[in-house]
Amino acid sequence: MTYSVPGLVRTHLVSSSYMGSVDSPFVRTRAVIDQMKGWEIMRAVTSGTDYLRSNSETFLPLEPREDYTAYLARVNRSVFTPYTQRLIRAATGLILRKPISIEGDPYWTDVFNKDVDGCGSDIEEFARRLLACALTYGHCHTLVDFPAPSAARSLAEERAQNRRPYWIEVDPTNVYGWRLDRESNYGNLTQVRIGEKAVVADGEFGEKVYDQIRVIEPGRYRVFRQQAQKKEMQGQNPYPASFSQSDATEEYELVDSGDFSLGQIPLVTIYSNKTDVLTSRPPLLDIAHLNLAHYQRQADLIHSLHIASQPMLVLEGWDDQTKDMAISVNYAMATQPGNKVYYVEPASSAFEAQSAEINELQQQMASLGISTLSQQKFVAESADARRLDRIDTNSMLAMVSMDLESGLQKAYNLAATYLNIEAPKVKISRDFDLQRLIGQDIAAMGQLFEDKIIDREEFRDMLVQGEILPTAAEQKEEPPSEEPSPNSEQIDRLINAMMQ
Repeated sequence: MTYSVPGLVRTHLVSSSYMGSVDSPFVRTRAVIDQMKGWEIMRAVTSGTDYLRSNSETFLPLEPREDYTAYLARVNRSVFTPYTQRLIRAATGLILRKPISIEGDPYWTDVFNKDVDGCGSDIEEFARRLLACALTYGHCHTLVDFPAPSAARSLAEERAQNRRPYWIEVDPTNVYGWRLDRESNYGNLTQVRIGEKAVVADGEFGEKVYDQIRVIEPGRYRVFRQQAQKKEMQGQNPYPASFSQSDATEEYELVDSGDFSLGQIPLVTIYSNKTDVLTSRPPLLDIAHLNLAHYQRQADLIHSLHIASQPMLVLEGWDDQTKDMAISVNYAMATQPGNKVYYVEPASSAFEAQSAEINELQQQMASLGISTLSQQKFVAESADARRLDRIDTNSMLAMVSMDLESGLQKAYNLAATYLNIEAPKVKISRDFDLQRLIGQDIAAMGQLFEDKIIDREEFRDMLVQGEILPTAAEQKEEPPSEEPSPNSEQIDRLINAMMQ
């Protein structure tokens, strides 16, 4: 029996941006640091308005000579429109629009797939989280773990004790560094360091939070913890955009270690835009930059409209010592000859220019593919433009889908090694086009059938493609039903009903 790396902490993992001469497990390598700027941008656009407000001086710059109180008021009026997050959700939904096909030992579908991470997440939920993470940062990891040995004498006893493999999603921002065997077997991991935040009980109700690093190598693992307790910042965003919550120092200690018999590091990486081993570029980074620019311009417009909605009253010829004056509803004010009363407000042309710039940014995001995936059109496009956009989008989705499929297959293979059974076959659909028919479409095709322009089989194929009728494979996957699948007579009745 082989065993993996017991006890990986399943909490939000803490990061450090420090790199220097200190030989510490908390030091990030150059390959990681080079990716951090893109991660900061992606974290910002996927975290929403509250996150951007908490890190306002990074993403909404303070203007020269701007009063800080007025700046905070401007920040609190700002609202972020999550175009990038919407795109990630849309892409995830298209890739996993149909259930993942798992064929093999019934154990996988009846037991494992219902709780793949030991926390109640089924395979569909886990795959969606993994895919969303990969689309956000460029790649994501899955660590395949297994509980420590027990007194069980057989696989059946282990299953009865619910001892089985489980998967752990590892955010790439929590990987501090790695080493590769580039001589004997290029690309194989010989070491990986994963950051964790350990929460330790302190008294009856309190707790202490420590930063720690789990170092995993083939056959062994070690856990290093910073000796100084991490001080939580009350009232502040616990995950700032700088990724610099803790600094690498020599003040750390070994708190746990152990051996396992697996001859490799059980870490599987899923890429959405790979650049090298364990490195990538967020595929939506360009759209994210436009999204931040859109946020800044929209904040400026909201601020300008706030000021413009409160025009300044000007009184010409009035003594500034006059106190007996009231300006409000149901009041009238008499003036001396030559005195003037009027409001001063900015011209609307400035707001029109700001609005035009915001619309242009929306169009730029649309041209980069956001409109296709989110099914929203910001600008009118020709049929040829839409067709090319769809081809490009489907190509990207197919690439990501294949990498997700390959990654899940590797994770299943590792899990099967622990169980000493055959791994299942994983298949993810490549059908990304949403072509569900509406009533008018069906009626039009029914008319074509009635006019004998298309035959019954062609009509049925159109209904299957439009997801009105199930495919042959889907019929096999569905449990037996007392009602038979649609036959020729039923299709004819469907057509007759539509034509009435």
